[in-house]
Amino acid sequence: MAGVFLDLVSEEQVAHVVVAFESAIAQSFAEDLSRPTGDEIKRRFAVCEQLLRRLRGDLGWGLQRVLDHLPRYLRCELDGIPWEPDGRTIWSPAKEQH
Repeated sequence: MAGVFLDLVSEEQVAHVVVAFESAIAQSFAEDLSRPTGDEIKRRFAVCEQLLRRLRGDLGWGLQRVLDHLPRYLRCELDGIPWEPDGRTIWSPAKEQH
């Protein structure tokens, strides 16, 4: 799987990206009050990958900026709500929540 992201992130960042995907996906299931199935987890992972490719690859966003926006954009995609990438030129990483 690491080969999937190596054009967008370094090998050292792959684990961080996967954890962020897992977190966003878990949050989306919690919001849906639904039970995760293997097929739906794969589908949501693919959506996250598409978001990463669009925001990091096409728009040149920094990795942390992509991962900070991922849960919201995943939610929009799942709900079929049109969205546009944040157009701000100045951005600050989200603070970690414990």
